Amino acid sequence: MNLVCRLHVKPNYQIFMYFTLIVFLTSTVLLFLYLNRIQPDYFIDEAFHIPQTLRYCAGNFTEWDPKITTLPGLYFITTVILSPFNLCNITFVRCINLLGTCINLYLLYNIIKENYKSNEMNRWNNWLILIAAYNLTFFPPLYFWCFFYYTDVVSMNIVLLMLYLHQCKYTKMTALAGLLAVLVRQTNIIWLGFFTIERILDIFDLRLEQPIPSGVLNTSLHFRLIWKQIMYELRIGPLSFLKFVVQVCSSLLPYITVCLMFVAFVVWNGGIVIGDRTAHVATVHLCQIFYYSAFVSLFSWPYVIPYWRTYLRFLRRYWIFVGCAIALMAMTIRFNTLVHPYVLADNRHYWFYVWNRFMGRYAMFRYLLIPIYGASLFAISQNMAHLRFLTQINYLICVCMMLIPQLLVEPRYFILPYIFYRLNMKRPERWQIGLESLTTLVINCLQFFIFANKVFYWKDQPYAQRISW
Repeated sequence: MNLVCRLHVKPNYQIFMYFTLIVFLTSTVLLFLYLNRIQPDYFIDEAFHIPQTLRYCAGNFTEWDPKITTLPGLYFITTVILSPFNLCNITFVRCINLLGTCINLYLLYNIIKENYKSNEMNRWNNWLILIAAYNLTFFPPLYFWCFFYYTDVVSMNIVLLMLYLHQCKYTKMTALAGLLAVLVRQTNIIWLGFFTIERILDIFDLRLEQPIPSGVLNTSLHFRLIWKQIMYELRIGPLSFLKFVVQVCSSLLPYITVCLMFVAFVVWNGGIVIGDRTAHVATVHLCQIFYYSAFVSLFSWPYVIPYWRTYLRFLRRYWIFVGCAIALMAMTIRFNTLVHPYVLADNRHYWFYVWNRFMGRYAMFRYLLIPIYGASLFAISQNMAHLRFLTQINYLICVCMMLIPQLLVEPRYFILPYIFYRLNMKRPERWQIGLESLTTLVINCLQFFIFANKVFYWKDQPYAQRISW
């Protein structure tokens, strides 16, 4: 009886998988053709990226547009793919990201499947994995850019490849993917650093005399156990400790090599940004964490609302701590609300309208969002509470390094932190996956409707302008 059921389930699942894949490919290609028809000209930063790629395709590797702030990894990849077939034009250059979104689906599916590997692979799990992979592939701020030539999709491809290789314990290949990720976008060094720390934690966990109980692994006791192990290695003797350090460093040599190469680049370049540095000056912008938390609430609200009762109990029980946290958040908003000149002038982005119509116009509106920030941050901590404690800290540090130095508030900067959060979240319920799918579908429909219908012109630009992330 069980064998018959299994044989019946597998074909049904495969039919569903192939059907959804056909729908995904067909709808994405048709949407790509439509968007390229209504927006045949360069869209925002494509005016820098596409001409630079066309120069590379023509064999001109010496001329560089000073407005470009990222390394030329994307342009090299595109040239290698398109140049042999003489397909270097705006449509086929944009097709690189169309290919990239298919790669994202493949990698996301395998990463989620690897995350659930320890669980029994039954019918519910298979369907959950597939739908979750589609949800993240269609993640609106990421999916939108698969139709235009930006670094986001290819950057996501390579970082996801890093994650998958890290899951499979391929240290050298992970480091190599990390190097390629940095060549596409410099800030990806942060995620290589994340995997480096995770590798160190794996080494320490394996060296412990006894396995860490699950009830200890995700609490601060995990840090104490790691610290005790370090002290133990020191007490054995200097020679033994030195041998231990050498063993750890040899295991991390590929990661260390890439990180040192990046440090050498920063020293040689005089900073992380190349090209136009005036628009990307490093700063301390703590409110970015608040904006990111609201961003998380918008796209993952089905994973936030289950904790509202727990959140209210937390508020009542730790009211002194909560009061101090609210006061600190209010002070941060008061003294660290920064605004980039682009936000005030560039009406091609949603954040322009959020800021100029609400947050910039009404000072009180900024403070009214504190409950949303608090609830979202609490939900994020709860959804990641099953991870080992130092992994949670590692993620927090990486998100802060990614966002806080940025003066410009742009949803594109939130994509990688969100994807990492979503992939490391504990296994969701079916209703959460369903509501997430609905949310993703509605927001995607709205964003493409606005993009297609809200057209305006700038005096110094001959072609149409539209609104995007």
